[in-house]
Amino acid sequence: MSDMLEKLLGVEKTAAGLVSEAEVEAAHRTGAARSESQKAMTALLKNTAVAADEAITTEKARIVAERARKNAEYRDSLGRTPADTAAFNRAALSFMEKGST
Repeated sequence: MSDMLEKLLGVEKTAAGLVSEAEVEAAHRTGAARSESQKAMTALLKNTAVAADEAITTEKARIVAERARKNAEYRDSLGRTPADTAAFNRAALSFMEKGST
């Protein structure tokens, strides 16, 4: 009977050792997978940041060009508008007369 108990204790000790080894291996694999995942995420974030920076630079250049074009069109339209100096002089005189009374 004691021989059987010793064998059972031996089997239990072997099983406990195997479980312990499995836990160590699982921890090692989990750590390696986490490390690889973090490397992949870092690379993805870098690529995304580079793409976003390029998109921002392109959009800024487009906005600057559009603003320059619109300003040139506005200046051109102002240049084509005839100046009504007589109406301006009347309005200025009217304003000055109202301000002095």
